[in-house]
Amino acid sequence: MVQDALASGGSRAAQFKRGMVDGVHYLELVEPIKQLKREGQFDEALVLCYKAEAAEGDAGGREPAPWYTEQAAIVHRKLSQKDEEIAVLKGWLAKCPKAHRSGSRIAERLAKLEASK
Repeated sequence: MVQDALASGGSRAAQFKRGMVDGVHYLELVEPIKQLKREGQFDEALVLCYKAEAAEGDAGGREPAPWYTEQAAIVHRKLSQKDEEIAVLKGWLAKCPKAHRSGSRIAERLAKLEASK
């Protein structure tokens, strides 16, 4: 899908190019992030999560996809970094239109964290 979009040229190719992270489209980072987490390489997984999040934000112009934020929050939890976990969740909510915030897994996760303070 990514290679086809890049090869097609035009505005679609330009949009996909904006979503590139170190020569790989952010959509192709899901499995590497999962693998790094399985291997306990949490710092490396976080780097990819944040790079993917930034590239995804540059590419779409819509509300951010929650998956990369959720994964970053999970990794911060595993590293006992509660403040960072809260910050990444709040960051996603700040970028997301109000209509998509309530009821989201990100909002639910943040509410649980804040209730446990």
